[in-house]
Amino acid sequence: MTETTGRTPRDLAVEVEGLLRVDWASVWPGLPEPGTPEFRRLCERYGWEPETPFHERGSMDVHTRTGAKLAISMESSWGQVRSLDHYAWHVKAGDASENGAVLARAAETWPVYLKAVEEVLGAPTWTGPWNAEDFPEPLHPAYWPDKAFRLESRRPYEFAYWQPSREVPGRPYITLSQSVSFPTWTATAPGGSRLYLELWAPTEFLAAR
Repeated sequence: MTETTGRTPRDLAVEVEGLLRVDWASVWPGLPEPGTPEFRRLCERYGWEPETPFHERGSMDVHTRTGAKLAISMESSWGQVRSLDHYAWHVKAGDASENGAVLARAAETWPVYLKAVEEVLGAPTWTGPWNAEDFPEPLHPAYWPDKAFRLESRRPYEFAYWQPSREVPGRPYITLSQSVSFPTWTATAPGGSRLYLELWAPTEFLAAR
Protein backbone atom coordinates (compact mmCIF):
# COMPACT_ATOMS: atom_id res chain seq x y z
CA MET A 1 0.00 0.00 0.00
CA THR A 2 1.03 3.60 -0.56
CA GLU A 3 0.14 6.66 1.51
CA THR A 4 0.21 9.58 -0.90
CA THR A 5 -0.19 12.74 1.20
CA GLY A 6 2.68 12.45 3.67
CA ARG A 7 0.57 14.29 6.24
CA THR A 8 0.39 13.32 9.91
CA PRO A 9 -2.41 13.78 12.45
CA ARG A 10 -0.39 16.61 13.97
CA ASP A 11 -0.16 18.26 10.55
CA LEU A 12 -3.94 18.18 10.32
CA ALA A 13 -4.32 19.72 13.78
CA VAL A 14 -1.96 22.54 12.80
CA GLU A 15 -4.00 23.22 9.64
CA VAL A 16 -7.22 23.38 11.65
CA GLU A 17 -5.61 25.81 14.09
CA GLY A 18 -4.59 28.03 11.19
CA LEU A 19 -8.02 27.89 9.56
CA LEU A 20 -9.66 29.01 12.78
CA ARG A 21 -7.63 32.23 12.56
CA VAL A 22 -9.16 33.14 9.20
CA ASP A 23 -11.72 35.95 9.25
CA TRP A 24 -14.36 33.84 7.53
CA ALA A 25 -17.07 36.46 7.80
CA SER A 26 -15.05 38.54 5.32
CA VAL A 27 -14.07 35.57 3.12
CA TRP A 28 -17.47 33.96 2.45
CA PRO A 29 -18.92 37.00 0.60
CA GLY A 30 -16.16 36.81 -2.01
CA LEU A 31 -12.43 36.83 -2.67
CA PRO A 32 -10.73 39.84 -4.25
CA GLU A 33 -9.87 39.57 -7.91
CA PRO A 34 -6.55 37.77 -8.55
CA GLY A 35 -3.65 40.10 -9.16
CA THR A 36 -5.08 42.97 -7.14
CA PRO A 37 -3.33 44.38 -4.05
CA GLU A 38 -6.31 43.19 -1.95
CA PHE A 39 -5.86 39.63 -3.21
CA ARG A 40 -2.14 39.65 -2.46
CA ARG A 41 -2.73 41.00 1.04
CA LEU A 42 -5.30 38.30 1.77
CA CYS A 43 -2.92 35.54 0.66
CA GLU A 44 -0.04 37.03 2.64
CA ARG A 45 -2.24 37.39 5.73
CA TYR A 46 -3.11 33.69 5.83
CA GLY A 47 0.07 32.32 4.31
CA TRP A 48 -1.68 31.06 1.18
CA GLU A 49 0.32 30.57 -2.00
CA PRO A 50 -2.17 30.19 -4.87
CA GLU A 51 -1.58 27.82 -7.74
CA THR A 52 -1.87 29.32 -11.19
CA PRO A 53 -3.53 29.34 -13.60
CA PHE A 54 -6.80 29.53 -11.69
CA HIS A 55 -9.58 27.10 -12.52
CA GLU A 56 -12.22 28.30 -14.95
CA ARG A 57 -15.20 27.18 -12.86
CA GLY A 58 -14.70 29.16 -9.72
CA SER A 59 -12.15 27.33 -7.62
CA MET A 60 -8.67 28.02 -6.38
CA ASP A 61 -6.00 25.73 -4.94
CA VAL A 62 -3.59 27.19 -2.41
CA HIS A 63 -0.64 25.88 -0.43
CA THR A 64 -0.30 26.84 3.21
CA ARG A 65 2.80 27.62 5.24
CA THR A 66 3.01 23.96 6.28
CA GLY A 67 2.87 22.69 2.70
CA ALA A 68 -0.74 21.53 2.83
CA LYS A 69 -2.95 21.94 -0.22
CA LEU A 70 -6.37 23.54 0.22
CA ALA A 71 -9.08 23.70 -2.45
CA ILE A 72 -11.36 26.74 -2.23
CA SER A 73 -14.68 26.39 -4.08
CA MET A 74 -16.78 29.35 -5.14
CA GLU A 75 -20.33 29.89 -6.33
CA SER A 76 -19.47 31.45 -9.67
CA SER A 77 -16.55 32.02 -12.02
CA TRP A 78 -15.02 34.20 -9.33
CA GLY A 79 -16.87 35.31 -6.27
CA GLN A 80 -18.63 34.03 -3.20
CA VAL A 81 -16.81 31.25 -1.36
CA ARG A 82 -18.83 28.10 -0.75
CA SER A 83 -16.36 25.72 0.89
CA LEU A 84 -12.78 24.70 1.45
CA ASP A 85 -11.43 21.16 1.56
CA HIS A 86 -8.17 19.44 2.37
CA TYR A 87 -7.14 15.80 1.85
CA ALA A 88 -5.40 14.86 5.08
CA TRP A 89 -4.63 11.19 4.35
CA HIS A 90 -4.88 8.84 1.40
CA VAL A 91 -3.83 5.21 1.18
CA LYS A 92 -4.18 3.13 -1.96
CA ALA A 93 -3.60 -0.54 -2.68
CA GLY A 94 -1.11 -1.62 -5.30
CA ASP A 95 -3.07 -4.78 -5.93
CA ALA A 96 -6.53 -6.10 -5.17
CA SER A 97 -5.01 -8.57 -2.70
CA GLU A 98 -4.22 -5.57 -0.44
CA ASN A 99 -7.84 -4.40 -0.18
CA GLY A 100 -8.36 -6.08 3.17
CA ALA A 101 -5.28 -4.31 4.49
CA VAL A 102 -6.66 -0.99 3.22
CA LEU A 103 -9.81 -1.50 5.28
CA ALA A 104 -7.75 -2.42 8.33
CA ARG A 105 -5.52 0.65 7.88
CA ALA A 106 -8.58 2.87 7.46
CA ALA A 107 -10.04 1.54 10.71
CA GLU A 108 -6.77 2.26 12.54
CA THR A 109 -6.32 5.72 11.04
CA TRP A 110 -9.74 7.28 11.56
CA PRO A 111 -9.69 7.53 15.38
CA VAL A 112 -6.15 8.94 15.39
CA TYR A 113 -6.93 11.81 13.01
CA LEU A 114 -10.29 12.42 14.65
CA LYS A 115 -8.56 12.77 18.02
CA ALA A 116 -6.10 15.27 16.51
CA VAL A 117 -8.96 17.48 15.33
CA GLU A 118 -10.81 17.09 18.63
CA GLU A 119 -7.76 18.47 20.42
CA VAL A 120 -8.33 21.72 18.52
CA LEU A 121 -12.12 21.88 18.15
CA GLY A 122 -13.30 19.85 21.11
CA ALA A 123 -15.81 17.01 20.89
CA PRO A 124 -17.76 16.93 17.61
CA THR A 125 -21.45 17.68 17.45
CA TRP A 126 -21.85 14.13 16.10
CA THR A 127 -19.59 11.32 14.94
CA GLY A 128 -20.23 7.82 13.66
CA PRO A 129 -20.14 5.40 10.70
CA TRP A 130 -22.13 5.47 7.47
CA ASN A 131 -24.78 3.02 8.72
CA ALA A 132 -25.46 4.60 12.13
CA GLU A 133 -29.19 4.78 12.80
CA ASP A 134 -28.88 8.30 14.20
CA PHE A 135 -26.75 9.64 11.33
CA PRO A 136 -27.85 13.30 11.09
CA GLU A 137 -29.36 14.96 8.09
CA PRO A 138 -27.38 18.03 6.96
CA LEU A 139 -28.61 21.49 7.92
CA HIS A 140 -27.93 22.45 4.29
CA PRO A 141 -27.94 20.01 1.33
CA ALA A 142 -24.41 21.06 0.40
CA TYR A 143 -22.86 20.01 3.69
CA TRP A 144 -22.88 16.22 3.23
CA PRO A 145 -24.76 13.56 1.20
CA ASP A 146 -28.33 12.62 2.01
CA LYS A 147 -29.39 9.27 3.46
CA ALA A 148 -30.16 7.57 0.15
CA PHE A 149 -26.73 8.36 -1.30
CA ARG A 150 -24.96 7.40 1.93
CA LEU A 151 -26.64 4.01 2.27
CA GLU A 152 -26.01 3.16 -1.37
CA SER A 153 -22.37 4.26 -1.52
CA ARG A 154 -21.25 3.88 2.14
CA ARG A 155 -20.00 7.44 1.86
CA PRO A 156 -18.95 9.01 4.09
CA TYR A 157 -17.70 5.77 5.60
CA GLU A 158 -16.81 7.50 8.87
CA PHE A 159 -17.93 11.02 9.68
CA ALA A 160 -17.76 13.79 12.26
CA TYR A 161 -19.01 17.35 12.19
CA TRP A 162 -18.72 20.44 14.35
CA GLN A 163 -21.56 22.95 14.40
CA PRO A 164 -20.12 26.45 14.85
CA SER A 165 -20.71 28.66 17.82
CA ARG A 166 -22.76 31.75 17.02
CA GLU A 167 -20.36 33.76 19.16
CA VAL A 168 -17.89 34.01 16.25
CA PRO A 169 -19.50 35.53 13.12
CA GLY A 170 -18.94 33.47 10.00
CA ARG A 171 -17.40 30.47 11.77
CA PRO A 172 -17.68 27.55 9.34
CA TYR A 173 -19.36 24.19 9.67
CA ILE A 174 -16.45 21.75 9.83
CA THR A 175 -16.66 18.12 8.74
CA LEU A 176 -14.10 15.33 8.87
CA SER A 177 -14.92 12.41 6.60
CA GLN A 178 -13.40 9.13 5.58
CA SER A 179 -14.25 7.47 2.28
CA VAL A 180 -13.52 3.97 1.02
CA SER A 181 -13.53 3.56 -2.76
CA PHE A 182 -15.84 0.97 -4.31
CA PRO A 183 -13.05 -1.37 -5.60
CA THR A 184 -11.88 -1.82 -2.00
CA TRP A 185 -14.91 -4.04 -1.38
CA THR A 186 -14.03 -6.31 -4.33
CA ALA A 187 -11.29 -8.82 -5.10
CA THR A 188 -10.85 -7.65 -8.68
CA ALA A 189 -9.30 -4.15 -8.50
CA PRO A 190 -7.11 -2.23 -6.04
CA GLY A 191 -8.97 0.17 -3.80
CA GLY A 192 -8.14 2.96 -1.40
CA SER A 193 -9.32 5.20 1.37
CA ARG A 194 -9.21 8.96 1.91
CA LEU A 195 -9.65 11.19 4.90
CA TYR A 196 -10.58 14.81 4.24
CA LEU A 197 -11.47 17.97 6.09
CA GLU A 198 -14.14 20.33 4.77
CA LEU A 199 -15.16 23.81 5.89
CA TRP A 200 -18.55 25.08 4.76
CA ALA A 201 -20.07 28.54 4.73
CA PRO A 202 -22.74 28.89 7.44
CA THR A 203 -26.35 28.48 6.36
CA GLU A 204 -27.05 32.20 6.51
CA PHE A 205 -24.38 32.85 3.86
CA LEU A 206 -25.59 30.05 1.59
CA ALA A 207 -29.25 30.95 2.06
CA ALA A 208 -28.59 34.49 0.87
CA ARG A 209 -27.45 33.34 -2.57
